[in-house]
Amino acid sequence: MRREREAAVPHAAAAALVLALAGCGERGAPKPAAEAPAAAGDAAAGPAAENVAAAAEAFLAPYRDRLEATRRPAMRIALEPLPDDALAASKVGGRAWWPAGEPPPRGADGRPLALLAQIAFAELPEPLPGYPRDGLLQFFVADDDLYGAVFDGGAPETVQTEQRGFRVAYWPDLEREATGLPIVASDRLPHDPRAPRRMRFVRADETMRSGDYRFQALFGGDFHAAIEAFAVARGLDADLLAEALHERLGGQGHKLGGYPFFTQADPRSGGERELLLQLDSDDAMMWGDSGVGHFFVAPGDLARADFGGVLYNWDCL
Repeated sequence: MRREREAAVPHAAAAALVLALAGCGERGAPKPAAEAPAAAGDAAAGPAAENVAAAAEAFLAPYRDRLEATRRPAMRIALEPLPDDALAASKVGGRAWWPAGEPPPRGADGRPLALLAQIAFAELPEPLPGYPRDGLLQFFVADDDLYGAVFDGGAPETVQTEQRGFRVAYWPDLEREATGLPIVASDRLPHDPRAPRRMRFVRADETMRSGDYRFQALFGGDFHAAIEAFAVARGLDADLLAEALHERLGGQGHKLGGYPFFTQADPRSGGERELLLQLDSDDAMMWGDSGVGHFFVAPGDLARADFGGVLYNWDCL
């Protein structure tokens, strides 16, 4: 189901530069809400929607085997309030569990990084293939206008993996002595660390999503040209068909593993990195202008629990 992405960007004076660096386009004022259609229109909308849905199924039918071959494990993530913060829980925000004696995560400027999220693998309802079965995986970001990301100065595979404004840490042993890191409170973050939310996981494997840079190849090299040709041959509205297909194959939401959703373009153009974690905008999290945040990892690194080469990216409308 398509979600409205019309929240305001903080720090309006710097918004144009921040959004441009993040690959976010400028947006005009929100359009006024459309008037409710007449009853006759409502009656016609049902069959029309059913026709578009049926057309989307028919369009995908010849490509089912190709799509199924891309299926990979994923956990959908639901977030709920966590009023009594638990240090070692799977969550967004809150106080980070941290081993005693270890230097806390800091950015290149020496300032503490904020806990974005952490995942306790023992809390998954079942092991996720290729992922650790135990331990705690943590994601920290800087409280700056780009949330610790870097978008210029080189190829994404180089600059977006340098953990200067972010850090990904993995601790296999949660039995060791630990403490809770102080909360970094700031309005230059995509979330409010003072209002932690617990993660709940549901296994939901998925096929490749339409924003993935490899997706076009599944449809002969041009997904939209294939949609146009299919629609013209059957007298359909190509825009409505494309919208229905992107709704079905978009990949929005919070997830561990699976395939990413983008409001702009995939920062990867090759290589081995796959989606590690995706956190989407919602009522309590906002990446720029209704964007989405990603962390990518190579499967070999994931199997070794080596997160030093994670690529961090976010984009927005």
